[in-house]
Amino acid sequence: MESVTAGHLRSAARIADALVYAIGVAGVIAGGLLLRRGDLGFAIVAWSLTFVGGATLRLAAWMARGLAEVLVRQANLQAAVSDLQADKVAEQRRGAGRHWGL
Repeated sequence: MESVTAGHLRSAARIADALVYAIGVAGVIAGGLLLRRGDLGFAIVAWSLTFVGGATLRLAAWMARGLAEVLVRQANLQAAVSDLQADKVAEQRRGAGRHWGL
């Protein structure tokens, strides 16, 4: 199974952003058509539902971007820790022959 990468999360966030606009346009059109037909209550419901759907997708996109940033920082920290460990091992190996006072 493939793990989720920061690139995947950023792509998902872009898709969610595009869907926000698509839902917004669909809600405006649906609400406008319902209002034109004289169904004010249904128009308000359509606008409300599309607003909630768009806000939810916007929040999901925001969270995906944040998680992508966390993954990038975690990878950077892991690389830094690995470098520090390698430096420490190399230093210990260089100093291994000096314990006799040489």
